Amino acid sequence: MKILSPFGDKIELDNSLSLSQKVDKVSELVKEFETEIENNWESTNVRYFLDGLANYLVWHKEEEMKNKEDKEVMSVDKVKQMNSFRGKSTNFTYLSEEEKASLGIEVEKMA
Repeated sequence: MKILSPFGDKIELDNSLSLSQKVDKVSELVKEFETEIENNWESTNVRYFLDGLANYLVWHKEEEMKNKEDKEVMSVDKVKQMNSFRGKSTNFTYLSEEEKASLGIEVEKMA
């Protein structure tokens, strides 16, 4: 990952490091530019620098988890699709007891 220092120099950050190594690297960079950060807190360069360091830590993935997604989280499109009615699909809750039985769905009868 590449970020810009508060002075505008390009800094290359290694994405293959472990999270603890990344935290150490970020701490080193913050200490290195500490006076610039404190003196120019509101400057755009310092904001982008700190934002880049934050993203470097936030978007960390361990090597074994790369290219894997959380299968329990649905996409926005699937959530919208579930919450809206589509003419081509029928929810099982809207079927009558006879239709459920003909499809092989067990019907619990309340006595």
